[in-house]
Amino acid sequence: SDAKKYYDDHKSQYQQPAQPESRDVRHILVKSHAVALTVYSKLKAGGDFSKLALKYSIDPSKTTGGRLTVCKEKTVSCPLKTVAPFEKTAFSLKTNEISKPVHTQFGWHVIQAVGPVNPPRKATTIPFDQVKAAIKQQQLQQKKQDTFTKWWNDTKKDFAKKTKYQVGYEPPASATQTTTTG
Repeated sequence: SDAKKYYDDHKSQYQQPAQPESRDVRHILVKSHAVALTVYSKLKAGGDFSKLALKYSIDPSKTTGGRLTVCKEKTVSCPLKTVAPFEKTAFSLKTNEISKPVHTQFGWHVIQAVGPVNPPRKATTIPFDQVKAAIKQQQLQQKKQDTFTKWWNDTKKDFAKKTKYQVGYEPPASATQTTTTG
């Protein structure tokens, strides 16, 4: 019942945010149409996308083979929203299909869809049954910590009452107190 009460009082912690329509793609970005056509021809002939991305692409994603997840809208869970021509092409390709060069304000892209289009997902709350064990474990750890802290503080007080110091060796009453000599 304690776990259920905690869950009910803290439901916002168990929210999965909405996810816009998204897709995993990889792309190679170059400055000229001629280079884009060369890259496209090499890919169509069976060229290795990752190697060609490293060799030709001017995009930072080239170090990961040009991979990125693109979304139809920018959200916290999906921060990458691309420009319209790129997005239109990325979402219209069949899985593993390679696009002809696409022009945007950044240059020329050759895009490959590496997975299916992921449909949008509404915000949901993780059901109590899926987090019940974790909440119980968290509460058990907190009880253990509270018990230890109480024991420690009680033990310190008990020893402080029983401990006698020789004259001149008694510690200051508090750490913030200072002594002045005159």
